Amino acid sequence: TITITDADDTHISSATVTITSVVTGDVLGFSTQNGITGVYTSSTGVLALSGTATLAQYQAALRSVTYNSTSEDPTVNNTRNNRTITWNVTDANSDAVGAQTSADVTSTINLTAVNDKPAVTAGVMLPYTENASATVIDATITITDADDTQLASATVTITSVVTGDVLGFATQNGITGVYTSS
Repeated sequence: TITITDADDTHISSATVTITSVVTGDVLGFSTQNGITGVYTSSTGVLALSGTATLAQYQAALRSVTYNSTSEDPTVNNTRNNRTITWNVTDANSDAVGAQTSADVTSTINLTAVNDKPAVTAGVMLPYTENASATVIDATITITDADDTQLASATVTITSVVTGDVLGFATQNGITGVYTSS
């Protein structure tokens, strides 16, 4: 719904769209249109638009600016759930006064983080001989989580448990385990 007005000029020469307190992964997008081009600088969160065009063309260009985040933790551990977007335009006035820049106006983006599921990779087949000692099932198991470095729990299940099957675990690093044979 952003609108542009100018009492004494019919053209804009540039515009700036800025993410206040940019977070790694924040991206402002823009498609070149009506002679207006854009360059986004991720380190500063600034999308700089340039090219002289009418008020209506710049208004349409600004209305087409998009936001997305490539981060798996865009809210920075739930401490930055909002982004403030600051907008301004500069007219193409070339008289003695020169080009003038509008006052800043703002919009707010309210982010909602999604907790991605951790992933476990396993697949080794354990050759186990009856009455052998306890043997590690899969020493190559890996766990990944795109947006977290801590896990709260894990479950290891024998799909078709038979009397005498036992899963064992040695308490370590504050992690304890309990096996239920039934």
